[in-house]
Amino acid sequence: MAQLDDRARVVEEWLRLPESRRRHATDAVAFAYRLLREQPDLLCDRVTSHEHIVSWLSPYMNQFEMR
Repeated sequence: MAQLDDRARVVEEWLRLPESRRRHATDAVAFAYRLLREQPDLLCDRVTSHEHIVSWLSPYMNQFEMR
């Protein structure tokens, strides 16, 4: 259950960014690294890596890349 909460928090933070900063996979990778570095307490599961975060964000990136 903690992973679902983590995922919801990460997606919420992602969607707070301006659309221009969340269009591409490189944006998601940069966001994931920055989130893990600057807000490590946001995630309950300490095993969460940047790969997990990028996979959580991938459905939201595709919405913008298709436009």
